[in-house]
Amino acid sequence: MNISQLNQLPITDFLCKIGIEPSYKRGESQWYVSPIREPEQSPSFKVNTAINRWYDYALMQGGKLFDLAERLYPNQHASSLVEKLNSLFLFEQQNQDFSLAAKPIWPSVTDNRVNAPAITINEIKPLGNNPAITSYLESRGIPLNIARSYCKEVYYQLEERQYFAAGFENRSGGYELRNAYFKGASSPKDITHIGNEGKSICVVEGFMDFLSLLTLQKNVHPMRSDFLVLNSVSLADRSLAILEGYQNVFLYLDHDNAGRKTQEKYQSAGLKTVDASVIYKQYKDLNDYLVSQKSGQKEVKQRQEYKKSQGLGL
Repeated sequence: MNISQLNQLPITDFLCKIGIEPSYKRGESQWYVSPIREPEQSPSFKVNTAINRWYDYALMQGGKLFDLAERLYPNQHASSLVEKLNSLFLFEQQNQDFSLAAKPIWPSVTDNRVNAPAITINEIKPLGNNPAITSYLESRGIPLNIARSYCKEVYYQLEERQYFAAGFENRSGGYELRNAYFKGASSPKDITHIGNEGKSICVVEGFMDFLSLLTLQKNVHPMRSDFLVLNSVSLADRSLAILEGYQNVFLYLDHDNAGRKTQEKYQSAGLKTVDASVIYKQYKDLNDYLVSQKSGQKEVKQRQEYKKSQGLGL
C-alpha cells in the first residue's frame, strides 16, 4: 500500500497494533493519552472514527494516519515508514479494495488540520462556588486563596455535553482548562504574561506550575518578579520578544525532552537564562514536587499527632 492507501485504514487499528489503547470512548470519538508528547495526566488526544482523523488538543495539530506515524517515528524516512506500516497491516492488504481506497472519501478535511469540535464557554464564575473544582485544586496542592487570584470556574460545552473546570486565561482571551478528567483549552490558544514591574521573570510551562511556584514561595519571600506561562512549550517562540526585555529569565521547566528543547531555544536566542529547575531535580515538574512536599508534611503531622495521643515514637 502507498501513503494514500494507508491513510484509508483506521487510525484506531494502527494505535491498537502498536499497543496504544484509548482511555475512554464517547460516540464517534476515542480519547487517548497523547502518544506524541510527554506523558500527561488527562487524555487530550482524540481520534474521530467517523472521519478517521486524529487531533492533539495541546499541540492544536492533527491529520491522517501517516501524519501520526511520522510523529511517532520521526527518525524514519518516508519509504521505510511505508514499509513498516505495510508490515503492520499485512493481513488487511489482502482484502483492501485499492480502487476505492485511492479515492478521497472526505474531501472537506484538509491534510494538515482537522475540523475538531470547538470548546464553547457558557459561563465563568469566581473560584469557590464549585466543590469539585476546589477539591481538584487541593488535590494538586494548590490552596484556594492562591488560585482565586488567577483562576476562574469555567463552565463549557464540548460536543453538546456540559462540563466544568478550573480555567486560566491567556493574553488572547482563551482559557486553559483543567479538572480531574480533562486537560485542554478553549480558543484562541496563547501564552500568559503577568507583569509586576519586575526586572526578572519566571517562566513555567503550565498554570499548575505557576500556582505551584506561588504556593512554594509564599512563606519564603514575596515574589517580586514577573511571570510568563507558556500554556504549551509549542508556543515558546511567542515569548521571545517579551523575555528579551528582562535582566534574568528564571526557567522552571519540566524535566523532559520538551523542557530541555525549550531551554535550548531560549539559550540560542541569547536570553540571560537561569535553570531554576534544580530545586525539583528529582521530580518531573514543579507540581509533582509540591504534591510530594504536601504529602510529606501531612505524614509528619500525622506522626506528631499519633505520638502526642499515644505517647509512642515511630
